[in-house]
Amino acid sequence: MLSVYYLFEQDEDEGEGEFKVPLIDKNKEKRLNSKTNRIKTFKTTRYLFTDIKPEDRTFDNLPRFANKKAKVRFQDWLLITAQKRNPNHSTTSWGWSPNGKCYGWSHRAVYGFGIGDTVGTDTCGNESKKEYVIKTKEQAEETAKNFADDVS
Repeated sequence: MLSVYYLFEQDEDEGEGEFKVPLIDKNKEKRLNSKTNRIKTFKTTRYLFTDIKPEDRTFDNLPRFANKKAKVRFQDWLLITAQKRNPNHSTTSWGWSPNGKCYGWSHRAVYGFGIGDTVGTDTCGNESKKEYVIKTKEQAEETAKNFADDVS
């Protein structure tokens, strides 16, 4: 079940198994700014309510519009704890999700690596150029970081 509510129409007591995810599209409303006496556009965040648990979320069940564009950012949908590869970088490019995968992304691609996944010889982020199976969280994290570095 998916439903959309405005932030100001949200009830205090949400359903038992409902989770809210911020939508990409903001509600834009033009009103008079009382401080400057000019018309200003105010944005309000709208939320998508879903009963899909965070550990069950994937790219396959990412909510989309009829034109196939995503309704929510994939980082918000997958609840990724986004981190920077380097403290000097201005954007995040990797992070862990409650579904047990470590994701690496850039402006061109995104991919999740989990324990038990096979990394092929042609996979971005495979610096050894040999096929291997991810066995530890650290190995999944390193592969996701390498993937983010390769596609950026």
